[in-house]
This record gives sequence, C-alpha cells and structure tokens, in this order.
Amino acid sequence: MRGVHYIKPFMIFYRYGIALLLILQIPTLLSAAPKDFPNIVVILADDMSFDSISAYNDELGPMQTPRIDRLVKEGMTFTDGHSASAVCTPTRYGLLTGRYCWRTRLKSQVLWPYGQPLLHDEELTLAELLKQAGYNTGMVGKWHLGLHWKTKDGKIANGNIQDQDRPWQGATEKIKAAEATIDWSKPCTGGPRDHGFDYWFGVGVPNFPPYIWIDQNKVMATPGVPKPKEMFGSDGLMKEGWKLEEILPGLRDAACEWITESAKKEEPYFLYMPLTSPHTPISPSKEFAGKTALPYIDFVIETDDVVGRVLDAIGKTGEADNTLVIFSADNGTAAAANFKQLVENGVNVHNHHRAHKASIYEGGHRVPFILRWPKHIKPDTRNEQTVCLNDFLATFAEMVGRKLKDSEGVDSTSLWPIITGKARDLPDKPSLVSHSYSGQYAVRDGAWKLVLPLKKGGKFELYNLEHDLKETENLASQHPERVAKMTATLKTFVENGRSTPGEPQQNHDGKTSWVGLPW
Repeated sequence: MRGVHYIKPFMIFYRYGIALLLILQIPTLLSAAPKDFPNIVVILADDMSFDSISAYNDELGPMQTPRIDRLVKEGMTFTDGHSASAVCTPTRYGLLTGRYCWRTRLKSQVLWPYGQPLLHDEELTLAELLKQAGYNTGMVGKWHLGLHWKTKDGKIANGNIQDQDRPWQGATEKIKAAEATIDWSKPCTGGPRDHGFDYWFGVGVPNFPPYIWIDQNKVMATPGVPKPKEMFGSDGLMKEGWKLEEILPGLRDAACEWITESAKKEEPYFLYMPLTSPHTPISPSKEFAGKTALPYIDFVIETDDVVGRVLDAIGKTGEADNTLVIFSADNGTAAAANFKQLVENGVNVHNHHRAHKASIYEGGHRVPFILRWPKHIKPDTRNEQTVCLNDFLATFAEMVGRKLKDSEGVDSTSLWPIITGKARDLPDKPSLVSHSYSGQYAVRDGAWKLVLPLKKGGKFELYNLEHDLKETENLASQHPERVAKMTATLKTFVENGRSTPGEPQQNHDGKTSWVGLPW
C-alpha cells in the first residue's frame, strides 16, 4: 500500500500537467493547422446540364462558356458526375449534409413558397464541418431549403405551410394569409446562419416570395407591394422596385467582395455560391440582354461570365494556387429553356444525354463536375469515377482529419484520394442512387443503370451506359438477375438508413417504404 501515496500525486501531476500542456498548445494548433488547408469555393449553377458546357459539347452554336471551359482546361472533370436529385431542393440538402434527401420528409418535388426548413439542428453540414476546422464560412446565393419567418410576438408565421401547399393547387390564399402575419423587422431562422455559415447574402428562391435581398438573416428592406402579374414568379410580396435582372449581378458583386475581404484574414475561407441562373426567371442583365437571338442563351453566357469574375477575384488576391474551385449544378437543364427554339438557333443541349431537369434519365442529373486546384490537380484531366455532390462532406472531412460519426454523411464517400492524386478510382464506392421530381429512383452498378418503377408491379428499365449513354435500349428482360440484385441494393440502402459502411441509421419517421419504392 506504500506505493499508493507515491502514485496519487504522480497521477494528479500527470493528468493536470498534460491537460495544462494541451491548453497551452491549443492556440498554436488552431492557428497552425488551417494554413495547410486550401480555400474552397463551390459554385453551383441552377438548372445547367453537362451538355450546357461548350468544352464538352460542340453543338452549342452561339451558347459558348469560355470561362467555365477555362476551368475544365485548368482542372479535372468527373465525366460521370451527378447531382443527388433531378431538382434543386433535394440536391442542395444532399450537398450540404452528405445524405440523400429522400431520407427526409421530402420524398418528391421541392419546397414551395414559405416552406418549412428541411435541415435539422443536429445534422452536420459542410459549412459546420469546415467552420469547426478553422474556416471562415460564407454563402452568397439561393438557399431553397426553407426558412422560418416570425410574427410580431415571435411565433412562426409560416408554421402551417405544408410541403404539399403549392400555389397552383389552391394554396395561394393560405400562403398569402401566412405572409400577412410576418414581422419583416425580425430575423428569419433555419437558414444558412443557423447551419454553419458566418455570412449569407442572397435570396430564398428568385421565383418565390418574398422578392427581396436577405443579408445575414434579415431582409434588407420591407417587401411591401405585391409582385406584378407580368413579373415571373409566384404571387407574393416584394420590395418596391425589385428587378429580376439585378439578382445575378448582385450575387456576383457580393461574392467577389467577400472573397477579396476574406483573403485578408489568416484563416482559410469556404464560399458556397449557389447561383440563381440559368433557372427561371430567365432575366439576363442589361449588360448581356440581346447579345444573341434568345434571352436564355444570353443568361447562360452571363452565368459563365459570373464564374469568370469570381475566378478573377480569386486571382487578384494572389491565392489562386491555394484555392480549390469547384463548379457544378443542381440538376439538368429545364424545359423552360425551350429546346425547340434552342435547336432552331443551333444549340443542342441533348447531345450526349436523354431528357432534362426533373427526369430520372441522365439529362436530369448528370451535371458538370469540375475541380481546379493549381499545383495539386493535374490540368485538363478527366476521371470516369461515378461521383455525386453528396460526396463533398466526406471529402472535406478527410481533408481536415475529421472522423465522421455514424450519423454523419451517411451517403457520402471521400474523393480526397482522387483529388490529391493518390488514386485514380474508388473501387469500393457505394452505388449511386438518383431521384426524380416525381419520386422515381434509379441505381447504378458500374456501367449498369436500373430505373425502378414508381409503384409495385411497374416496369423496370435497365441500361448499359457504356454502350448506350442515351438510354435507348431497355435490357431488363434480358438480365432479370441483375435487376433483382440492383433492386436489392437499393432496398438495403433504404433499410439501413445509409449507403456507406457504418451503423444503421433511421430515415424520417423510421420508415423503410413509401410511395416511389416498388415494394
């Protein structure tokens, strides 16, 4: 027992001495580690397919994208890159959380005007991950993941708006009644500032009310007049004098200014820039309107110019070599582009893929997926690995040395080995699951793609994308065993609450079957 008197003081000194040493080192660790991390800029176009980039498509006529083409030449393209959904809200959710949106309450479509926030406080977002690692985090652009607006007494003004409340299906009066109770002097909640972003400037959705700039979590002016009927978008309140054509230039200028100021700080920065273009309202600014025969082409050209201006801003800071720039899109091109008119003007945005936005076919969710990081990523390279925007959470978790919990990034696989040149492909990467506007599913197994029916007893479609990229020949009847195997893969992903290795998790309400799944 004599040794106890010796061990106790030693253990006390050991424990508290080590703790004191760690405390003294914390400032050094926090200030030193981030210097090894690159700045990160993620530009997400809205409704812009793989075939909308002139570097990939020689059938675009006057619709050229030279600044995005520059990114292609200076970086790496994932030729099999996908958004998680064929429409916007689900893709944005997946990009920020590394989780398929169909695991939430939103099984199809998008959030409509004054929709409830989709993100929960306990969900780790890309911004929170990087903020915890010492990054200055900013967002400039379109949110479209729901906001809570407050009444004068602090209650939620839009609390009774449900996901199915669509303006064209009888919900206009309900939406208008909720809008009338909003105290515009109060901050909105559930947005970027509540999910890891130090800064947010932008809009909720450009074609939904309120038609107003949001700075941080407050409107910059009171939206006090109804949107004119002739202005594109759902009915609702707007700031007097609001002009749709000023949205994209406003986002461009705010992003460039934020980059310039952030580069002066010691910590690295992360900018998430979800653009409002070339989504409707198709509203090129005065500088670009009339450059070609169609406003849509003008809008795409302006989108390309915005990307170029952001690249220029990065270059002027002297930090281009240490800035990872990512360009992608939330889904394919929308029918609002008017494909017939485009073809008449020499523009074919269906050169490589079938269909467009909202569709389960490749044109709905195969998107440009470009990464540029000078001196780290070999320029003008192409990689055929199947990847998804969901993969960024796990990618940057590996970069900063953060081990994800079992509940985090359940549908995210790190691309860091490919980005850093340590691997060409990821042979153990889980299958990609794609999702359409109507709630239809598709699952990949290498070159094989299985499109599942919307309900039990429906028709399965199986395509070999290596030989049939436009999905013209259904081979399901010739490969019943493959259909069964790939269906079982999706069923496992649903039942496990994850597609990556780890402890099983729960989907919304613990469900493993819902409309859209064929079992």
